[in-house]
Amino acid sequence: MKVFRMLLAASVAALTSLASSVYAGVPVTAESVKNIPYHPVIKGSSDKVEVRSIKLVNGMYEKGRRFVDRDYEFLRVGQVALGDLNGDGKADAAVVLYHMAGDHRMTQLAVVLDVNGTPRHAASREFGEFTEVMDLRCSTSPVSDRKTGLVAKKGAVNVEVSNETCCGGQGKTVTYIFDGTRLLGQDPFAKQ
Repeated sequence: MKVFRMLLAASVAALTSLASSVYAGVPVTAESVKNIPYHPVIKGSSDKVEVRSIKLVNGMYEKGRRFVDRDYEFLRVGQVALGDLNGDGKADAAVVLYHMAGDHRMTQLAVVLDVNGTPRHAASREFGEFTEVMDLRCSTSPVSDRKTGLVAKKGAVNVEVSNETCCGGQGKTVTYIFDGTRLLGQDPFAKQ
């Protein structure tokens, strides 16, 4: 799993730098995050994992016809919360992405940073099938550095999620810390 996360972070960074010149000069807003490329984790029908760039237009991407084409794919923006997640004083965003490919439906949490006036997808966290995000907020959270013991404020995303196949659909609130390349935190539906 650790290797997968490192591969995912490297893939997101490479795809983000490729798209950067096209979207320069547009700050991060609730509207601008609907018109940038994202790099969601995509699971195919064989559970093969793929990461590739998908450009949204007006918050959506759709390929093919649902219930007709085998390669039907749909990606849309859900809730958006703005806040400074990387400590540079500029607005960044936490964005909920709903993705459907074939019979797989995934919910992901994406971090979009303002990098020199350009919104860029920087990190993602996958929740799995049938997960609904009920509330989303950006904040800062004090985090202790394990090596030095010093406490620093880090960008955090607070998410209230529910999953109909787990926990009787009861909502759970989880906080993810953004460390610059990843969202760190517990899986809200992990077996205890």
